[in-house]
Amino acid sequence: MKRTIGTLLSLIMLVGLLSGCNEATKSNSDPSTESSSNLSTESGSNPSTESTSMTEKDASTTDTAEWPRTFVDVEGNEVVIEKKPEKIASLWYSYPEFLVSLGEIPTASTESAFLASLDYLKDIEAITSMEELGDKLAPNIEKIVELEPDIILATTNHEEIYDSLVKIAPVVLLDREGFYEDWRLGVRTFGEILGKETEAEAVIDEIMTQMSDGRDTLKSVEDETVALIKTWDGKSYYVESPDDPSYVYAFDQELGLGLTPDPASMEIAGENLSMEGLSVIQADHIFLEADISMSQEILEDLENNSVWNSLNAVKNGNVYFLDISAVTGGPLATEYGVQYIIDALSE
Repeated sequence: MKRTIGTLLSLIMLVGLLSGCNEATKSNSDPSTESSSNLSTESGSNPSTESTSMTEKDASTTDTAEWPRTFVDVEGNEVVIEKKPEKIASLWYSYPEFLVSLGEIPTASTESAFLASLDYLKDIEAITSMEELGDKLAPNIEKIVELEPDIILATTNHEEIYDSLVKIAPVVLLDREGFYEDWRLGVRTFGEILGKETEAEAVIDEIMTQMSDGRDTLKSVEDETVALIKTWDGKSYYVESPDDPSYVYAFDQELGLGLTPDPASMEIAGENLSMEGLSVIQADHIFLEADISMSQEILEDLENNSVWNSLNAVKNGNVYFLDISAVTGGPLATEYGVQYIIDALSE
């Protein structure tokens, strides 16, 4: 079975720890304060494996942003941010990926162990040493108080504890579902919060360029079909659908590589299936998305499975193991997954 190993991003950063805790209110606007709001999504690009990754941007980049500024969150709350946040508490596990893309690392996050396992984050010492805030749906408020953050990044899932959180620091409720659907919205939103709008556009342009270049590179396989299959345990399987980020960056003509999805796999996309359910797939190439730490065990089991061995891609040696890091929906996952697919299909 053919396996391709994607190039990991080299990531080195420094996190500054500052003391102090800002007071925040649910509606705290000032007519003299610069007003801003969430930005709408537009087109926007990435690096080759030899180029400097966007995650290597120096976190000390000089900002020209004006402070204080008012940010209107997804619930319409006007949040006054007095200065550029240095100590950031992330209550949703996907936010740190967006922050890292802009050269920032939160002081603390929920699900930090999961974040530290992702291929493009696991080598960043500041990520692996982030303070743990517990479960994303029930963050540890006492720990947040202890850390005295400058800002708390939350979601509408945290509305029940909102009143407690705003006593600690300014709280911004963000559109996590919108970020999952279009990573560019997340990059722009965090850019606005951090006063890094210019850097945000540069990140987007970089990844969109990566995709455009990738479409040119993969023209030789544009008539060959592809299926993306995800598994968490090697027992149940899920065929990626148009609602999933990895489907978008693989198949979309603008926001992805414009590959051709296997028509048969689209009939079962978005469903949890047994191995027998995958028997209809006729794809020329299969990308198997799974936890890389389980890769050997999963692959050994598949090699002894008659249904798996009957698939066209398997018989032709066109199966590629793509780490689950590629499915989080953020900018780094997109960059990681896109480059992996380019490398796999251009060999």
